[in-house]
Amino acid sequence: MDLNQLKTFVTVAETSSLTRAAGLLFLSQPAVSAHIKSLESEFKVRLFNRTPRGMELTPTGIVMRDEARIALAAASKFVQKARAINEVGTCKLGTISVPIILNLPGVLSEFRQRHQNVNLNISQNISGYIIDAVVSGEMDAGFVIGDIHNKHLGMIVLSPITLCIVGPWTWRSKIQSAEWEDIQTFPWIATPEKCSFSTITREFFERNNAVFTPSMVVDQEKTLTELVYLEMGLTLMREDIALPAQDCEKIYIWPKAKTVSQLCFIWSRDRESSQVIRTLIESVKTLWKKM
Repeated sequence: MDLNQLKTFVTVAETSSLTRAAGLLFLSQPAVSAHIKSLESEFKVRLFNRTPRGMELTPTGIVMRDEARIALAAASKFVQKARAINEVGTCKLGTISVPIILNLPGVLSEFRQRHQNVNLNISQNISGYIIDAVVSGEMDAGFVIGDIHNKHLGMIVLSPITLCIVGPWTWRSKIQSAEWEDIQTFPWIATPEKCSFSTITREFFERNNAVFTPSMVVDQEKTLTELVYLEMGLTLMREDIALPAQDCEKIYIWPKAKTVSQLCFIWSRDRESSQVIRTLIESVKTLWKKM
């Protein structure tokens, strides 16, 4: 017995016809008949009865058809796994922050356990550029912040992200007593339009009937934070970054309002069939407990 014989047997069982099975398998009808006879002879069973309606499974044939399907499915899974182990490629992953916040070390460790023969290319950028790169195929997947509405992207929402308005610690007395009409008069350190924080900030202000006028635009989170320390203006900052800085008396969080966005993992739907991408998605789900 071999897998080709099992495949022939299942195909005949599903089509009830030696002729149709031969066409689907690209075999001659005598070859199909030979496969069936070989199985019947090897296991000393009768698999089919010939009827005017075609090839009809015997009771024994029904049992063996079901077992053959299981065997063929297991063989297919084995082949896919073997190919995945030997598949060597490059996975380009975009990140928007320091690795620890993204659970990135854990994700990569899980990924390596599942798929070893992949060269990972990790680059940090702002959300808008990562989204564009994944859509265009320049990147395979990435971590971004914001609401994602793009039919070309698959997405997993990982966690909420709380954002707050912050300023220099030395301005705390003015910030503490400020209302929205006062906040919009402070110098504002903005992010580029492609950064999700730009959209989040604009919508946050609009919901509160306020506007902001950027005094400078910065595309690096670390630089933005340092400029706040240096009393260059206010900005929107993730609360997980702002709280430790406030404890160190470097910045002050405006206590009147906060907003919430979301951290997401995205990938190109065009590459969902890739074993590398599927493994990466499963690794993210496992680490973020999104199963």
